[in-house]
Amino acid sequence: MQQHLTQSRIAAALAAAEQPVGERPWRLLLTKPPTTYSAVRRAFALEDNPGLRQLAGMDEATCRAEASRARIVQELGRRDGYMAALAVTEQMMSTTPVLPNFTRIGLAPWADGPLLTWSFHRDALAVAAFAEHFGVPVTERPHDDEGATTYVSATGAVDCVQFEAYALVNTAPEQVKA
Repeated sequence: MQQHLTQSRIAAALAAAEQPVGERPWRLLLTKPPTTYSAVRRAFALEDNPGLRQLAGMDEATCRAEASRARIVQELGRRDGYMAALAVTEQMMSTTPVLPNFTRIGLAPWADGPLLTWSFHRDALAVAAFAEHFGVPVTERPHDDEGATTYVSATGAVDCVQFEAYALVNTAPEQVKA
């Protein structure tokens, strides 16, 4: 989760949200809303597993309330992750010596942070220039079983946002496995 996920910001989001029916009211919960990835995942696990609920000494209505609150926190964290990724994309795009064919920001609900993907269509030299500029190594590996395509990539992080630049390039015929 992002550092600016504060209790006051969470409280404002909860105040604006409609709580699902059948849960213990959020205002009656004795715990603070989760602010870490692991605490959010714990709330989901307790909701999904009656045995864990029993071990934790929590009733179903409380677990459902904790989980619905955790979903709101997770969405706030994901929104923050996207915003951080957009800021890093802007920063990187303004200085990169080579422009990609496309960029993508991915952030799955279960992920701990965003991933920026920079694609350089069939251009291993562009990946190398990008990697040199951002101070990360280039790796190459076969992309298919025949060895006809090579996956060239460079990975790193800027301001805690992971990125990967890549290109798929045709392997020279003399390098392809017989």
